[in-house]
This record gives sequence, structure tokens and C-alpha cells, in this order.
Amino acid sequence: MTILHTVWRWVKWPLAILVVAYIALVIYRLPAVGEKQRTADAVAHIQAQKITMADVMGTNLPPQPYEPENDATVAGLDKNNNGIRDDVELAIFAKYPHSAKIRAAELQYALADQLILTQVFNADTWIAVAEQQSRAYACVGESIPTKDLATLISRTKEVDDLVFNTQIRNSAKDQSYSFTTSYALPDTDLCDIDLNSLSN
Repeated sequence: MTILHTVWRWVKWPLAILVVAYIALVIYRLPAVGEKQRTADAVAHIQAQKITMADVMGTNLPPQPYEPENDATVAGLDKNNNGIRDDVELAIFAKYPHSAKIRAAELQYALADQLILTQVFNADTWIAVAEQQSRAYACVGESIPTKDLATLISRTKEVDDLVFNTQIRNSAKDQSYSFTTSYALPDTDLCDIDLNSLSN
């Protein structure tokens, strides 16, 4: 009995230290595991963002937003919950009321720009958004029959100017680009809506 008691007296402290170290390690790793899951959820959300035919045809256009309220936050207002800020969506419809192809491409590009403002918080989320933006940029190119580079630049710039229209939004864009890293350019499924399915 005394031998067991002596052995236990020598073993209990190292064993207790190991248990405490293990618990500390688990607690230390919890934020990293949580961050990994948060990133995975955000990437899945980003990749799921697509415009729909209803968006392109204006089936559920939002009301004109109240500008001070809309510009008070980075995200702005999105009353119809399609991922595109309401003022941007309405401006695209106002400029291209007779071209569903241009609206489809520019709405997709506007959605990608909005993701830059609202969804990027690390390199993995930046890559997911950059892939969406690359697809959208190429889709705008697909909407230009002549494949004219100047028109492509002009059309994407007009959307960028609509989306990044305040200082806080430009600051959020700059913050997002601080996570820039390399990624592979997508070369298939560029447009959310098949532009050939649209008559004009």
C-alpha cells in the first residue's frame, strides 16, 4: 500500500501538468478551428452567389433607396435581397432598359463588387471573391459583340464607380485588397445567365 502511495505521489504532479497542458492546448486551438469553419462557411456563401433571370428581367426591383441611409454603411441597402445594392441595381436598369444581356453581365459584376465590400476577411475569402469577379469581368466581355477592350473597361468602370461611391466603401475595398494572393483564373461558366438565352 505504501509503495502505491509513494508512486502516486510522484506520478500525480506530472500527470496533472499533462492534463492541464492538454486542456490549455484545446482552448488555444478553439479560435483557429472556429476561424477555419467561419472561412469555409463564407467561401461556400460567396461561391453560391449568382444572379437569376428574375434579377435580369427586373421582376423584383427594389424601391429607390433613401441616399443618406443607403450611404451610411459599407453594405448599403438591398431590400430585394439579391446581393446587389439597390441603388446600383436601379442605375443599371435605368442605363440599359432595352438590353437584358448588358444588364445580366453588369448585375453579375455589381454582385461581385459587393462581395468585395462585404465578404472578404482573409486570403481564402479574397480568392473566392476574386474568382467571382474574374468570372463577372469576363461575362461583361461576353456581352460586347465586338469584344472591344475599351468598351469592356468602360462598362466595368461604370459599375465600379456605382459600387465604390463613398469613402467608407473605398476604404473597405482597400482593406479587402490587403488580402490579395495568387489564384487560378476560371475559364468556364463565366456568366450566371447564358447570354445567348437573352434576345437583346
